[in-house]
Amino acid sequence: MRIRMRRLRTPGIALALGLLLLVPPVGAQTRGAVETQHVDPVYPEGLLKTEQQGNALIIGRIDTQGRVQDALVVSTSNAGFSAPALTAVRQWRFRPAMKDGKPIEIFLNAAVRFRIKNENRGKIPEPILGDLAISPADASGKATAPEGFPIQKGKDPNLRAEALLDVPPSKEARTLAARLEILSSKTGKVYPIFQPPIAVSADATEVKVPLVVKIDDAWEDGVWVLRLVIDGKNAGGGQFWLARDPAHFQFVVPRS
Repeated sequence: MRIRMRRLRTPGIALALGLLLLVPPVGAQTRGAVETQHVDPVYPEGLLKTEQQGNALIIGRIDTQGRVQDALVVSTSNAGFSAPALTAVRQWRFRPAMKDGKPIEIFLNAAVRFRIKNENRGKIPEPILGDLAISPADASGKATAPEGFPIQKGKDPNLRAEALLDVPPSKEARTLAARLEILSSKTGKVYPIFQPPIAVSADATEVKVPLVVKIDDAWEDGVWVLRLVIDGKNAGGGQFWLARDPAHFQFVVPRS
């Protein structure tokens, strides 16, 4: 026993032990948040009677307890959908995201659809996002971490966004002019990123739009907004978190 104690005190062994403490345990889990409780919104009576359908897009964060915090509406097809969408999303519960075996906070982008039962899902007045998932990505645009994980400036060269665009159905195939906008929540500066036209097949009610955005090293740490513009009109958006050292950065969701 005495010999072992003396060896543990030698500089080389002590350094090795210190390094081992910094390495995540074998099998330490890294995963995204998993929804455990979903609450559907209450359809506003007036909009239901007039058969108005649409979406509400909400940003916020999922804390280390799996609860939704700082939720707010960033866009909606009708202002009447905002309150019931917020009420529902605030009641959602998750198993929190994990990184190296420890729970972490992540950002939340939530799209809440209001559809009349047995009606055409695409019966909406104009294109609007129906889902948006944003993740850190490598140089090829492949996601390198689960949805909602902060993007590390200097390490993650890109972000990847998987957007699902709800569209009013048409009997003919068509294309939609698309533009992506990246907005700083601190300065309000807008960075436009032009995209190829989006092809929509006949009778389609939704279309998948994969997006890859190169991270500019000049972008400041904080919460950023990603917005999709279709045919010159805002089709909704979401957020992403960016920092040189995300593990030690306090992200704050901007208030409207």
